[in-house]
Amino acid sequence: MPYIMVMGNLSSNQLSTKDGATVYGLNSEERETLVRELNSSFGKEAAASYPDRTVRVTQRGITLVVVNRIHGLLGYDVVSHAMAMTNANRELVTFTMYKKTNPHSHSHQTSSGGSHKSHGHGNVVTL
Repeated sequence: MPYIMVMGNLSSNQLSTKDGATVYGLNSEERETLVRELNSSFGKEAAASYPDRTVRVTQRGITLVVVNRIHGLLGYDVVSHAMAMTNANRELVTFTMYKKTNPHSHSHQTSSGGSHKSHGHGNVVTL
């Protein structure tokens, strides 16, 4: 599945010790890579993979770090994001990310048969 979602908080105030970010939709290899990278970066268990295809990050306030690591490590680009306030008066941010299944092929063609312009993505998240 080329789409994933990252949901979490932007700030660390008011958060319990288990609040962080959750990543939905990564395959098992991608989950293992992300968990290994985050845990080694923080020098402790900051993330864990679960059988329901999620990665839960318990380190508080690093949602943007997680999104940037997913982009850098796994090649997903941010295609949209949204912010909301929860009933507990906490900021919640959601990122939808997309990964091209094969970076060297393009499924869309121009009808005139013209050349396809390549386009790069430098989606580093800054809010």
